[in-house]
Amino acid sequence: MEQQQYHYTNGSGTVRKPENRFLRIWGPVLVKWGIGMGVSMLAVMVFESFTILKKSGVDMNAVQNLTQMWDIVYQNMLDASRSAELAREATEEMMRYATPIEGIAAILTIPVLMVMFRRDTIREKLAGIIPNKKASLWKYAAVLVMAAAMTLGLNSLIEISGIMSADGGYEDTMNALYAASFPMQVLCLGILIPVCEELVFRGLMFRRLRQGGSFLAAALYSSFAFGFLHGNMVQMLYGFILGFSFCYLYEKYGSVMAPVTAHVSSNILSVLLTELNAMEWMSAEPLRIGIITVICASAASTMYVLIQRIEEKPERIDITV
Repeated sequence: MEQQQYHYTNGSGTVRKPENRFLRIWGPVLVKWGIGMGVSMLAVMVFESFTILKKSGVDMNAVQNLTQMWDIVYQNMLDASRSAELAREATEEMMRYATPIEGIAAILTIPVLMVMFRRDTIREKLAGIIPNKKASLWKYAAVLVMAAAMTLGLNSLIEISGIMSADGGYEDTMNALYAASFPMQVLCLGILIPVCEELVFRGLMFRRLRQGGSFLAAALYSSFAFGFLHGNMVQMLYGFILGFSFCYLYEKYGSVMAPVTAHVSSNILSVLLTELNAMEWMSAEPLRIGIITVICASAASTMYVLIQRIEEKPERIDITV
């Protein structure tokens, strides 16, 4: 793989760097974080209000209007000790709905990210940048197989290593996310959240880093950020490895749809594995999980070789300006 993804045809061979590089690179993450925090804060307020109403023994049929309802909430919140207890109970209740809350945040964030992605595309065209060629649709079969093999293989390695038991944060996160119904998990964890994350970390962050540097530097930087922001050791390692492979897919396929397809496939498979208790069945026999891990490694390696053969570089076109 060559070290430069983009080919400049405006005669200068460079793209002028933005005035604030930090905001350009981390802006998409801040947008996602800001919208997510806003949705979470609103959810806390809603759950705390309903908890107060429920604990105060108010007959909701007797409440005549919203003003009366919020007056009850306000009076209870004035009691500092009671307010703290109710806030704790509301937070615990809200954790049961962590997945749909994350899904709502993703729904609100994706349109904003799409606008940012579109603006980047326009800026590239104005700068005379020719992106990598888009791979044929039939070649996406390799993406699906590679994503599935890596997901199952990495989950097997995590199970074998026993690293999950040493990371309480990972277990708490998984318990919260998988408390939702199966259809809600598929919709939010399997589709909405992966699309949102791919737009942030591959479609915007990696793409922007790639314009001014090598593939390796851009992939390492964005993958580290992707893993680190998951907040626990298991997901950091898992996210970094998958994130780097998603960057590679973006590079070879010339479209953000490649990492989106891989991420969605990976997450839906993880949801299915959890729903079917597949990891428990696999880990019940050491030989069984060992064989499955080897098969997954072989399948992922084979797909990597096939994907590596994709010719992503466009022909250089010189335009005299």
